[in-house]
Amino acid sequence: MEFPNLGERCSIEDCKQLNFLPFECNHCHELFCKEHFHISSHKCLSFNEKITYTKVKAPNYTCSDESCKETSPIEMQCIKCKKHFCLQHRFHGCLEYTNEEKTTKLKKWQIPKKQFAEAKAIVDQEISDTLKKSKNTAMANKVRLMRIKGFAVGPKNIPMNERCYFLIYPPTIYHLTNIGASKGVYVNMNWSIRRAIDAIAEILKVYNNKNVAASYRLQLFHHATGALISNEMETLLKDLFENSDLVDGQSVILEYSGNMFIDTTLYK
Repeated sequence: MEFPNLGERCSIEDCKQLNFLPFECNHCHELFCKEHFHISSHKCLSFNEKITYTKVKAPNYTCSDESCKETSPIEMQCIKCKKHFCLQHRFHGCLEYTNEEKTTKLKKWQIPKKQFAEAKAIVDQEISDTLKKSKNTAMANKVRLMRIKGFAVGPKNIPMNERCYFLIYPPTIYHLTNIGASKGVYVNMNWSIRRAIDAIAEILKVYNNKNVAASYRLQLFHHATGALISNEMETLLKDLFENSDLVDGQSVILEYSGNMFIDTTLYK
């Protein structure tokens, strides 16, 4: 051999192969040929000695309720008090409002409602004032009719094409009841004045004294003038519409009276 001093021999006794580029084991630091450099090929004892195992202890969280000792590997914190609770005690009263807090929040929630009611009252009053001042009576009546149709009540069995609408002002003795100052009502235009009054009285839950001869009976009056709409109780509503004595969507007054006129200032 020309270069006997070059290279290193494999550390395996049965191999001793001469290697010009030997492999060094990172664990035992012995030199090996390419066939024995792997730790499994030369059964590296240093590598086996360095293998250690660490046991990791999983965390346990104990429920914060004094009467509960249940633990869990998963922490479930309350978003308010930041304490851990089990599933059974997750609703532990921490998020419940006190009576004082409930009163404060209720007042806070009522503010927008009150503001909306005030704004609506202003807008409704402006609309009413505009309608009263409107020179275009036909347009004013159409707008009034559309408004009344939005909240009017009446018998459900009346076909849509036979309905006529009124803004009814109830008798003065009912102004302090839950009826309110006025109410949108629809009846059948083919009905007589008598039948329409009976239906309106039933809708508004107003006492109808039609069978009591000695007392004033319910009558319908024009809200704008206070004049009696018709003294003939069998007159059909559609005839009054055709003669322009009535307008669909008109404001009328329902009152106990035996007169031809009533004071309209009592019905606002």
